[in-house]
Amino acid sequence: MSPLDAVLDRPNSASAATAFLATSQLRVLVADDQRDVVEALRLLLSTHGLAVVPALSPAEALAHTAPVDAALIDLNYDLGRTSGEQGLDLVTALQGRHPGLPIVAMTAWSTGDIALEAMRRGARDFVEKPWDDSRLVVTVRAQAELGRALRRIAVLESEVQALRGNGGAAVSDEMKLLLVEGTLVRRAMDKHQGNVSRAARTLGLSRSALYRRLERHKIRAPKTES
Repeated sequence: MSPLDAVLDRPNSASAATAFLATSQLRVLVADDQRDVVEALRLLLSTHGLAVVPALSPAEALAHTAPVDAALIDLNYDLGRTSGEQGLDLVTALQGRHPGLPIVAMTAWSTGDIALEAMRRGARDFVEKPWDDSRLVVTVRAQAELGRALRRIAVLESEVQALRGNGGAAVSDEMKLLLVEGTLVRRAMDKHQGNVSRAARTLGLSRSALYRRLERHKIRAPKTES
């Protein structure tokens, strides 16, 4: 049995850290210089099960130490500024402090160049103000779920390294993708209370493709569906 199998297959497998990541609410850092915008986003995202960590400036955003699963950040913070440079610098700083953190950039002064620069610096998506509620929620939730999966992988990697005596190689990219897939499949099944048809639609898979993934990740499928 490999060290990774030892982590994933042990009885009551989740450590305290992985158990917390599996059950705790998704957390999103929301940074914007307008307090009413932050509050509007907090209300919108909280109604869809996302906890918001608010920040009114880049400095405040960087001062937060509590782990978050994703960040939604404005690109301009001073009245009259439209270049996006403040937010772009924040994207760079957040990536430096939290490598791999999914970031969604947001601004009312969008141009193709700003969007491309935000992506180049590490943002994974871009939304414009005024935003469409449905699209924004879908975008942020998808990035938060990815961020949570990546955090869970980091915990599992630490456990694997501990079992190897801190001497082995890191988990391969292929194994990381497999772990992300397993996390998203479990989340879809939980969301739809084990209904394979609905979970498959959420994941964009056929029922047969989802059943193969359930078997791969040792997730028990219900014998019947309502």
